[in-house]
Amino acid sequence: MKTQFKVIVFAAAAALTMAGCAKSETAPAATTAATAASPTPDVAKVPAKEGSAALLKSVEDLKQQLDQKKVDDGKKISGKLDEVWASFEDEVKPKYPELYVKVEKYLTPVEAGLKQSTLDFTALGKLNDELVNVVKELSTSLEDNKGAVNSDAITSSKELQAATKAYNEYVQDQGKQLVTLLEQLDAAVKSGDLKKAQEAYVQARMPYERIEPVIERFAELDGVMDARVDDFKNEDDPEFTGYHRIEHILFVKKTVKDAEPFAARLLEDGKKMQQSIAATNIEATDFVTGVGELMEEAQSSKITGEEERWSGATVPVIRANVEGAQEIYTLVKDELKKKDAALDEKINKSLTAVIDQMNVLSPVGTTWNDFGKLEQSKQVDLKNKLEALAEPLVKMPGTLGQ
Repeated sequence: MKTQFKVIVFAAAAALTMAGCAKSETAPAATTAATAASPTPDVAKVPAKEGSAALLKSVEDLKQQLDQKKVDDGKKISGKLDEVWASFEDEVKPKYPELYVKVEKYLTPVEAGLKQSTLDFTALGKLNDELVNVVKELSTSLEDNKGAVNSDAITSSKELQAATKAYNEYVQDQGKQLVTLLEQLDAAVKSGDLKKAQEAYVQARMPYERIEPVIERFAELDGVMDARVDDFKNEDDPEFTGYHRIEHILFVKKTVKDAEPFAARLLEDGKKMQQSIAATNIEATDFVTGVGELMEEAQSSKITGEEERWSGATVPVIRANVEGAQEIYTLVKDELKKKDAALDEKINKSLTAVIDQMNVLSPVGTTWNDFGKLEQSKQVDLKNKLEALAEPLVKMPGTLGQ
């Protein structure tokens, strides 16, 4: 990811940490975007215990350098941290969703801060200290085999099984909507109407983002459909296809004709994705833990504006992620209230705050306000509200498994 997309969120994380907010259970904190377009970089996977030990050593080594205010090569260390975390994070996500989000909360701003031209040793030191504590907590949980989501309890619940069935139906419906909206995008591009094509592009993003944890199961198709230009030579690389190639043509080149072959290709890939979705079945635990992945996407990756850098449609895309998480929460709400009414109330209150803020920044509809042109304080405020929502949501899987 380019540096320009990281500055705002590193600054926010640093400011909040310096003020002592990062340790508060109720105060919002900020994070930064992940550095890869895909869920995890293409690295060799290792067992979670092994990976956690390696990550702990890396952040403890970094602590020594930060304490001495002498970092050998910040960018290299940042890349190494990203690689180590990527080697085992996929195992952590479903088992320890709360700890997964905690690691992301501090790891990503540390990675971003290390890539700055001038290092803020004080802010980085405090962020990394928090990261060391979280990784120690994760390592202990893995070593003691404690604190993981109780999959057996979730699977054995008739109520949660019914909710899972309903969610599978929701996913199938989103898969069908995906094809319908990609057909509309293809038709809009062929019509030659630029404004119509731009609007159709953003609408076609919505179902994809609502079920992103399911979409990511089909990594090859996901890579073809949703890869960003950072993974290619440049915007004109023949291998660069999918949503964001079309986005560049429509919003930067401001032409429709050049988008025709890519819109047709995206539609065909979308049909393949829908077929893949139709053939899959989401299990109860994966369904419940999906909220963590959706909120991590919204509060980390999307909020930087990096994904929709050309269209500026960051708020609509974040709204789709939140809608996907909201669907999961709504389906398990009754069971959650039985287990922990206070947690349910906190989620509901935080969800309302996020939705209200998004509607103020960019009202629901076929048009949107360019996120990059919003005041920085408003961008950070939305980010903090998203994180305030993520905090109770990721407690939900563990609570339902009691």
